[in-house]
Amino acid sequence: RDAQESRGLGDVYKRQNFFSSPHDIEYVYDNFYTEVKDNAIFAYLPNPIHRRGKTIEFAEYIGKKYNIPVVRKPFTNGSNDAIHMSWEDFTNLWSPCLWHFNLDPSDLQQGQHVVAVANAGCINIGGMNESHHILFPETATCDWGELEEVFVKYMEDENERFKAIEHAWKSVNEIFGFDSVRKTLIKEFLQ
Repeated sequence: RDAQESRGLGDVYKRQNFFSSPHDIEYVYDNFYTEVKDNAIFAYLPNPIHRRGKTIEFAEYIGKKYNIPVVRKPFTNGSNDAIHMSWEDFTNLWSPCLWHFNLDPSDLQQGQHVVAVANAGCINIGGMNESHHILFPETATCDWGELEEVFVKYMEDENERFKAIEHAWKSVNEIFGFDSVRKTLIKEFLQ
């Protein structure tokens, strides 16, 4: 304590709690989940350019190599700015795709979008956000070799695909649903 006070930190001995952001799991499921998906890759690009990593390059490489169409959000007149779409229109664009590529290299981000990806029954490939590690641990990397290996495993083996989707679905409900977050908050604040 004396060392902290000498550095000007004072009394900062308060317990810190971290909670997942709640998501409306039922709404996404009811409006966007389907068991039948197009064998297509959606290349997701976060708005900040530095968080896009090599998503487009990897998606196009895999798409070309395995003859799978790549879907992207349209851009404005060739710029780096994506055309504005409502959340519903945007979700209708990507949710029919089985594969969702997002090689965001940031491990400082929570990863809100991949929660919806898992909720809609898609498989996320790539990225280092926290939710990528929780929901899709086998593909939580930006290493092209590792990602391609797991992608091929999923592509060739329906059981492996189902295991990835099932793990993500269970985790979404256990961690990110309104009821789960509410129970965690109540438990933490009543202790």
